[in-house]
Amino acid sequence: MVYAPGSDFSADGAITTRDRGFIPESDAALVAVLDEMNTPVTVDEVTDTLIEPAHPPIETWATIHERLHRNRLPALDTKGAIEFDETQGLIERTATPPDEARFLSRTRLAAVSIGLLLVLLLFVSVLFLIS
Repeated sequence: MVYAPGSDFSADGAITTRDRGFIPESDAALVAVLDEMNTPVTVDEVTDTLIEPAHPPIETWATIHERLHRNRLPALDTKGAIEFDETQGLIERTATPPDEARFLSRTRLAAVSIGLLLVLLLFVSVLFLIS
């Protein structure tokens, strides 16, 4: 992509007039769009999905593509919400839950295991008392 004088590309990734309204402002909303897509997907496919059915000029499509590729997707990758391969432009939704969710599921598993163990111990004790 070539920068042309007067284009709306922003070096800091700020929303420009061309991409306003197409890219979700929150990370959660952007991840929700990716969840609806069948990953892995390319940045091109995500851009196409975000601009449908508006059919804006190619310059707007390019602005959205660049902002996703340079700013938003690497930030989501850093947060662990997605896996983004910058060289191939591929996005994959992370299959493993974040560490916090993993901790909660381990805690629940431990609580359920202890509960089942106590029920089994109670059952065996009652059988011993009856016989």
